[in-house]
This record gives sequence, structure tokens and C-alpha cells, in this order.
Amino acid sequence: MKSGANSLPRLALLAVLLALLWGSQAATGLSQGEKNLWRTVRSAQEHLYGWRFPSGGGNADDPWKTGLIGVEWSPTTTTLGELSAKRTACDPLWAVRIARWLDEAGLEPGDRVAILASSSFPGLVLSSIAAAESRGLETLLAVSLGASTWGANSPGHPWPAIERELRQAGFVRAKAAFYTLGGDGEEGGGLSAEGKALLEAAARSSGVPLRVPHGLQEAVTLKQEALQAFGPKFLISIGGSHANLGDDEAILDLPPGLVFPAPGLRGGNGVLGQWLDSGRPALHLLAIEKLALKEKIPVDSPPR
Repeated sequence: MKSGANSLPRLALLAVLLALLWGSQAATGLSQGEKNLWRTVRSAQEHLYGWRFPSGGGNADDPWKTGLIGVEWSPTTTTLGELSAKRTACDPLWAVRIARWLDEAGLEPGDRVAILASSSFPGLVLSSIAAAESRGLETLLAVSLGASTWGANSPGHPWPAIERELRQAGFVRAKAAFYTLGGDGEEGGGLSAEGKALLEAAARSSGVPLRVPHGLQEAVTLKQEALQAFGPKFLISIGGSHANLGDDEAILDLPPGLVFPAPGLRGGNGVLGQWLDSGRPALHLLAIEKLALKEKIPVDSPPR
């Protein structure tokens, strides 16, 4: 009995030590390659912040100096958005998670991935590009330029300028194949004439073609034709671009995150839904705070 009684404290101590070890591994469970990816994204953010505010000052809405938080309202703003969601989307851990999703989808170096994005979540666009390039994937990038509040909606720093700066500074290699204006029908619906003119000028200065479809169906067709010509194995859809999601309410039931085709799964009539209908997997990056909680990524917290 005495021996058994003495073993209890030892077992308890062992349990505590194992718990501490497990917690330590969970907290530092990134491979060296993943740590490098995290640092690349974080360094890119710090560079962007210095580029946007070279004389100091800064952005009080961007306390962690990501350089990827816009303004509450501007002529290039399409809809309302949550500031906390925009800051959550800037966490460099998204790049690590996206890279792991790419692995789960079975992608290998040399495979092709399409990134169809809204400018509403520039943090996720950066992380997606960085993750894909870290895995040696070829990318097709197409971005709608109108953005919701606190996205890439600063008139002086729209997505084309951000993308060009990231590329020139050596953080990414990708250059968009084309832009759309975003908004309703991705033809700038809901934007003022001033907002459209600002985005058109930004596209011209970046040397990227601006495609202006006439209505939602033409916008869907435009992106589908681009996918067909590029031949990707995987699709990353970021934000709420009209053509990506379509106007079928079925898209509201599609879970965010990595999605594999399954019987009964409906993704609506947009590019994302039709891609899934074709039997191919996709990454649906929307409802960011909900997805962050599911994936154990801190919500509205400093990068660490």
C-alpha cells in the first residue's frame, strides 16, 4: 500500500510534465519551413507599413503595423466590413494554415492553383500567394479591386499598388493576370464615378489588364474561361467577389475552409460553386472570425 501511495504523486507529476510538454509543442509546432513562411509574411507586412507611412504617423486602426488595413470609408469602398475581421485576416498564421490546406489537397510542386480574390481581405491574399509560392505552385491571380471597409480601400494604396510593392520588394513573385472593378456584377456596381476612375488608374499604373464585364453572368464566364485556360488543380476563393460566390443563396450554406466535393454539397451558381460541382476541391475563405476560431488562429490579436 505504501508503495502504491508513493506512486500517485509521481503519476500526477508525470501527467503535469506531459501536459506541459504537449502545450509547448502545440505553441511551437511549426516546422522550420513554416517558421520561414511566417517570417516572410510578417516581414512583408512591416515593409508595407513603412512604405505606406514613410514619415511616421501611421494608422491607429492597424496597431500591429501590418500595412494591410485600409480606411473606414472612401470612394473605392463597396460594402461594410468588420475591422476585427480585417485585422484577424492579417495574422501570418493564415499563410501556414493555407500551406497545410494545400498539402491536404494533395498539391505538389509544379501544380497550378488559382487565387480569385476580393480586395476586402488583402491579408489573406498575401498569405495565399506566399503559401502557394512556398510550395512551389504556379499561380493564377485575379483580384476584384473594390473593397469593403478597412480592406484595401485606401485611395492612395489600392490592391494594385500593394501587389506591385510586394513584388518589387521581393516578397512575392505573382502578378495578377487581370483585375475587375468589383462591386455588383464586378463592373463597379455601387461605386461612384470617382471610385471607378481611381481603380481604373491603379490598374493602368500596375500594367495589369482591367476587365469590365457587363453583369454577373458575364463576370462568371470571364473567370471560368481564365480557369479553363490556366488549368489549375485547386481554387482559392477569398472574400465575397460577386462572380466568385454568385447570387444563389446556396452559397450561404457552404462551410468556410477547405471544401471537398461531396454528394448533396451545393455551392451556388458562382465560380466557386461551379468549380466544386466539377468534382475539384477548393478553399473558401470567408466568415474569417468563425474560421479563425475553428482553426485556432487568434482573433483580432497581435501576430505572434
